[in-house]
Amino acid sequence: MLRLLIGTGALLMAVGFGAAGWQYWQSRPTTEPVATAAAATANVPAAKVATRQRWLISPSGGLIAQDDVLAYLAQDRFVEGRTVQIRLQADLSDLLAEGEKLPGVEYLQVLADIRAPRVGEGLCAVMRQSLAADCAVNRARVVKDSVDPATGTALFQLELVFRMQDGTEETPDLAAHVLRTRVAALTPDPGAAGFASAGAALAAVLAATTAACAAEDVGKLCRPMRLRLDWAPGLPVEAKAEIGWLDPLPAGMLAAPPLTPASGG
Repeated sequence: MLRLLIGTGALLMAVGFGAAGWQYWQSRPTTEPVATAAAATANVPAAKVATRQRWLISPSGGLIAQDDVLAYLAQDRFVEGRTVQIRLQADLSDLLAEGEKLPGVEYLQVLADIRAPRVGEGLCAVMRQSLAADCAVNRARVVKDSVDPATGTALFQLELVFRMQDGTEETPDLAAHVLRTRVAALTPDPGAAGFASAGAALAAVLAATTAACAAEDVGKLCRPMRLRLDWAPGLPVEAKAEIGWLDPLPAGMLAAPPLTPASGG
């Protein structure tokens, strides 16, 4: 019996150490992926692995704030600084799914706040039909105490973020240019019938923004950075667009990469 117990114990210890050893070899880091990645990087031309310039120069020779740099340069992703701010009046019935009915008056404010992103989704579709490669609703809220049960409407404050469509114009040497910006007050023509919807007003604002970028005194690679629109039925549209473009360095100004980029403030 004693021999049997000793033999069983030895077998269990062998199995235990074997399992532990297997787990060790399974979890042991391997250098193969690192070596493969290093070899792949070595075969990539230097221009493709170079770090993208993350700073821009102002016309006065200072550094552009990082929020503006990202809003202008980072077209491959959404950024906080490149936005469309929209304040508009919408029908509460537009927030309902098929077959739904509006709740009691005491719940209308809650409904409007919860379903506010639906209003922005329709406007993102307008953005994609024009200058945006992609668009998303970043924030959407109903304006406090704006619900009107008598008319079935409410005011909404929306913030959209967007990416620009790829253009045919090549990006010039950023170190040899300055970034200029302009805030333009836009007056899109509503025609005799006026703007029937916020979407129609936004489409007109986007067209007016494109026209602002085509002005004679605007330089290379003009891009909209921030837009603002206020719309309500029967009222004039209020809209502004901040656009940015590149001009050559002023005479006598020399570009030098900064030690640290400008802050986002």
